[in-house]
Formats: sequence, C-alpha cells, structure tokens
Amino acid sequence: MAVAVRPDLIAAHQAAWRALGEPGSFFTGAQRVELARTALAALTVAEPLAPWLAPSAVVGLLDELAGTQRRLAPEAAHDAAYRLARHAGTLTEGWYERTVVAIEPLAYVELVALVCAVAAVESFRRSAGLQQWPLPAPAPGEPTGFVAAQLSSAALNWVPVAAPADERAAVVQAFSALPVDNGRIWAMADAQYIPDLEMVDPRWTRGTLTRPQMELVATRVAQIRECFF
Repeated sequence: MAVAVRPDLIAAHQAAWRALGEPGSFFTGAQRVELARTALAALTVAEPLAPWLAPSAVVGLLDELAGTQRRLAPEAAHDAAYRLARHAGTLTEGWYERTVVAIEPLAYVELVALVCAVAAVESFRRSAGLQQWPLPAPAPGEPTGFVAAQLSSAALNWVPVAAPADERAAVVQAFSALPVDNGRIWAMADAQYIPDLEMVDPRWTRGTLTRPQMELVATRVAQIRECFF
C-alpha cells in the first residue's frame, strides 16, 4: 500500500541525505559517506555485532562495511558510527572518553549528527515500506573547520557546546558547537516532530495528530527503545 508522505518531511529528509556527502567541519565528504555506509549497515544488518565488540576487531569487517579497500575515515570513527547507530542505548561516559582520545570531541559531535541523520531517514523509510535511498556521491573539498565562536564545557552533556552552556535542555544544546550540523538536525526535527518555536504550545498540531497524541507515540517509542533521555 502506498504511503502518503508530507512534502515538507520529504524535503527535510532529502536535504539531510544530500548533506551526508558534503564536507563537514572535521570530515571530508568522502569520509562522511564512508561513515554513513557503516552506520547504514549497522542499522540494517540482521545479526549485528554485540555492543562491546568493535567492527575493527573483526578481520576485514570495516572494509566490507565501508565498501572500500582503502578506508579514508579513522578506524575509531567507524567503530563509533556502528555503535551509535545500532547500540546507542549502551553508551557510557567512559566509552565516550575513550572514543574522543582517538577522534577529538568536536569530530565526535559531527559523527553523532551524521549517524542521527542516517538513522532518522533510513528508519522512517523502512518503517513506511519505502525504498532505501542510495548514499550521495561525495562532494570534493576539505573539512571546513567551522565551529561555534565560543565553546564551553557542559554539565548536561558530555560534549563541548556553544557558550553559554546549560541554559537550554541537553538535547537542545547537544550539537550547538557545530552550527551547520545543529541547523540540519533541527531542520529535520521541525518536520518530523514540532518546530522549535512551537514547543511551548501543548495544543499545537499540523492538523493530523494532536500534540498529546504525538507525545504519547514518542513516549512509547522511547520506552520500547530504552531511550535514556
């Protein structure tokens, strides 16, 4: 049965998917596509690795996941992409701190944003019975190095955030250190959930689900997925 999808949601997902191939603040377009392929494989494989087993520990697996014989992205970034995509509920602060020894904290923020985009689009399309999109061709160019003008450590998040810290919810400030990624994530959130400026209105609706109905679905999904947030 065909599924009718709102045009604004399609447009938001298309924009997020195209951006996977564009140079980021810390990864090239080719590296981002490679990491997206690892995240996609983690999300769709029938028998995933256990959370404590990194893909790099399995001979030949990273090359298979990345689809290349000459990996461009760091091994640690592939390991993190796999676990973020498939086993996000198992992450600990200790694991994060070990990971950012190998890839710096703001590169980790970019990686999380990338995996979130892959997971959101792929999970939606799979659940709706829609065909998986092919990953985009990588755009040329070096990482931009663009980050927020002033960074701060946060009590609410493990990662650095844009200053001032902890004046907004943890989920709101999580990607703020990288303005481009932050904008992309919230553009998807606006279409998938509620526009940021409408969050305070408990009666807001697009004319389909009411706000309480949306929150009920979100709460049930979070419960099933053991979302610690």
